[in-house]
Amino acid sequence: MIANYLPHPADLVGLAVTWLVAVSLMLAGTMVAGPRMPPELQIGIGWGALCLLLTLWGVLVPLSLAMPAAGFVLIALCVLALPDRRPGPITWKTLGRVLPVTLIFWIVMAPIQPSQPDTWLNLLPNAFYLVDWGSLPTATLPPSGSYLPAAPYNTQFLSYLGSLAWPDYPAAGMSLVNVLMLLTVGLLVARALAAPPLTTDAVLPWGTIAGGMLLVTLLNPGFVPRFHLSAYGETALATTACMSAWLLVGAQSEIAAGRRLSGAAPGIGLILAAMVNAKQSGIGLVAASIGAAILMSWAEGGRQRPHMLRLAGLSVIPALGLYVLWRYHVSVAGVDELKPLPLAEWNWGKVPETLASAGQVVAEKAVYFGCAAAALAAWPVLLWRQGWTHTTRLLAYHAFLLALYNGFLLLTYIGLFSSKMSIEAHSFFRYNTHLSLVLALALALAAREFGVGRWLVGGRLRLVGGLALAAAVLAPLGYAYRLRFDLDMPQPLVRSLAANLKSYLADGDRLALLLPGDNDSVATMIAGVLAYTPPRRRGLDLLRRNTADPAALDEAARLGYQLALISCVPEGWEDLPPSQAVLLRHGPGGWQPLAAWPYPAHAADRRWQEILSWGPLCRRS
Repeated sequence: MIANYLPHPADLVGLAVTWLVAVSLMLAGTMVAGPRMPPELQIGIGWGALCLLLTLWGVLVPLSLAMPAAGFVLIALCVLALPDRRPGPITWKTLGRVLPVTLIFWIVMAPIQPSQPDTWLNLLPNAFYLVDWGSLPTATLPPSGSYLPAAPYNTQFLSYLGSLAWPDYPAAGMSLVNVLMLLTVGLLVARALAAPPLTTDAVLPWGTIAGGMLLVTLLNPGFVPRFHLSAYGETALATTACMSAWLLVGAQSEIAAGRRLSGAAPGIGLILAAMVNAKQSGIGLVAASIGAAILMSWAEGGRQRPHMLRLAGLSVIPALGLYVLWRYHVSVAGVDELKPLPLAEWNWGKVPETLASAGQVVAEKAVYFGCAAAALAAWPVLLWRQGWTHTTRLLAYHAFLLALYNGFLLLTYIGLFSSKMSIEAHSFFRYNTHLSLVLALALALAAREFGVGRWLVGGRLRLVGGLALAAAVLAPLGYAYRLRFDLDMPQPLVRSLAANLKSYLADGDRLALLLPGDNDSVATMIAGVLAYTPPRRRGLDLLRRNTADPAALDEAARLGYQLALISCVPEGWEDLPPSQAVLLRHGPGGWQPLAAWPYPAHAADRRWQEILSWGPLCRRS
């Protein structure tokens, strides 16, 4: 088991590529926003610039995306030759401290394998379509293996950038870029706690950096590794929400102080551009973020309202432009995305049941929603004590963001989800974690204002900083089993089965998957491991059946499939070992065994997740 947590040389290559992606984004962000912008925000701004570039090119230019992606990296590297634009030594020293603080976290995550249903259904197929074909999928191009080939691509663009250095990068890279973005916001939280307003004039203390990393991971009430460290878009939305929140709140503070805003709009605009096409729900978070900024300014009152309206209007232009361009692409591409229900089928009558289910989720996830309630309660108390400060503005922003975004979620339950999913308030907690980093930052600043900051001085500050440093460095070892959700059973069994198959398969082969009792989850994972993890087997023709009997084999032979996998041989099948996986080849004499793989005897002793069907893997309960 321990060996599964240790990185191999190829995993270390993936880490190096991820860090190169980070440097490229930071340098691109420096070119746009200048060296005074902190590096963690430069990364978000650079990501937004990359999204605009690749989306414009992919939609409007019939040439490979490798051209603008390579150009992006080369132009970013050119910043190093510009003395007035390149990052200064303090930036590099701060990043030099971040690396050892987070190194064990990175090492634990380095061997991460693709996991979770949506990863196999659309996220990873979309990422590798960019790698394989250098373009966005359309009906006139080679078919995509994705369930939703017209889903947004902003997170895939990050792994595509890494694939320029290593073509197999997206398999682990889709997770590693989420690790990168999460820890990037950890640096933002650390800087906010250490020296607001943001400054790059001093190297952040070790303990402060460690505290920031803990607040976005172990101490983050919304942190769920299988959401935020898989290929899912939850981290993309959560990190861009936090970055844009901090910049918008900072802009409001500058406006209230009567100071001129120095180029805030481009930075905010590019971060919102990264947000808007991270997931289809990104447009709702953009609208909620801009709305929260306007309502925060309105609540404070004074002469700053027109200035914030102007800033909000300018900042939303890149995101709206990218969104309109993407809607145009979807309208002409001829491939699928999640579509709203016809107006006559909207779930208006289900709203009471949806709200009841959401309330049940709130009760079940009492820690997260209790923290959200604490942030809501802290705002009026601190406002009464201190008036409008950076902290009370952030608390107000969070309150408005929480209300507006949940209003958007309710609208999606009415107009997008099926009746069953609407009644269940599908993934209500997961969607609320899009605000978790804003919440974590707001609570940290509120705690400081309630007296923690006055208490943490002198020796106590050094002691707590040392403890935070030790925890940030060593804690990933203690909860590695949670970070490595890809090792939850029965995923390793399916991954091993697919890996065994690869030595018998070549590109373009035809294979019948006979998986007794499967609900298509095991078949989808096997297909994904074969097609998208190295060594890849491309263009396979897979026949999926959830029965394993002579009739299924006869059907496979009749359809021309020469290979068949029975994932769990039933008892009493002549010449085949029961309760094992068997690969058969069809020849003149009929089906003959080619290989057999027993399941480990200890596999049933571990805790199994419901993420995959158990029956195809010879376990009934």
